[in-house]
Amino acid sequence: MKIKVGLIGAGGFGNIHLQAYAKNPNCEIVAISSRTKIHAENAAQRFSVDKIYFGDDGWKSMIKTEDLNAVSVSTPNYLHAPMVLEALHNGLHVLCEKPICITRNELEELEQTINKTDLIFVTSFQKRFNPVISVLKSIIDAEILGKLINVKYNFSHFGPYTSWKALSEERWFFDSRMAGGGVLLDLGVHGIDLLRYLIGEYKEINGVNSNTSCIDMKDEDNCNVLFKFQNDTLGMISVSWCNYPSEIIELYGKKGNLRIDFRSKRPISFQPSSLKKKKLIKKALSIKIHSNNYQDKVINHFIDAIINNEQKHPNFLDGKRAVEFVLEAYNILRNRE
Repeated sequence: MKIKVGLIGAGGFGNIHLQAYAKNPNCEIVAISSRTKIHAENAAQRFSVDKIYFGDDGWKSMIKTEDLNAVSVSTPNYLHAPMVLEALHNGLHVLCEKPICITRNELEELEQTINKTDLIFVTSFQKRFNPVISVLKSIIDAEILGKLINVKYNFSHFGPYTSWKALSEERWFFDSRMAGGGVLLDLGVHGIDLLRYLIGEYKEINGVNSNTSCIDMKDEDNCNVLFKFQNDTLGMISVSWCNYPSEIIELYGKKGNLRIDFRSKRPISFQPSSLKKKKLIKKALSIKIHSNNYQDKVINHFIDAIINNEQKHPNFLDGKRAVEFVLEAYNILRNRE
């Protein structure tokens, strides 16, 4: 039996979802909904989908009318929670773009609802699926770098609508009400998710600074967060919509250091040089590393989880902890004003 999927949100990222579903032999795209009719029509034509729904409540009609097993939610941030809740109440498995919501009240309602179901929920943290990340985790777990003292994650590009082209003319990323925050909520959630996966749970945030330096918006377009993991490793996440594009992970341990620059022609560097004898270091060096979107791997992971009825990471908790991290940082900034 093929998993019957409906897409909510036929913008740029929604089309990336559709590309992945179309390649997966174990699912069928049954219907597409979008607030904008032309976006729904274009996506349906491109992926040979018969049913479309449009308008502000088109997604509700799709959920209630179509015989679906699952939905993908790829809409502006402020719509994620109500759409996910409606899908769950109708017995549908959910893949949701990050962030899964924008307020603590939404987190609580989502958690209460999910805990009452056996439905699969996947947070679309596609960066986990870069093949070098699992090898990096093996390097950490094998203590090849010794006890980790400090880890850093840097992620930047020139911001929405510049680094990538949106289908919609609605510049919602720069609207606090619709986005829920700035660059930290957009890019920072990737950082804390990757580092939680690699290192473990974080314990506390120790410091935050931010500014708005290149975009006409209320929220931050640059942000740095200092924090500590439960194992006492120190962490730093630095994100920007203004800096020249980069994505870098740095690990500093008692036995060695390792750096991955996802945009470099020679992405992996380490100290001391004797680490190159380690099998896992050799394995990492053998992987062709890039900063591509791994959405197809997330979609395949989602479909497999439904078929096997097995909830795996990145799940609701992963999405929740990422949002909590950002909201805690925002609270620190607000209390400083």
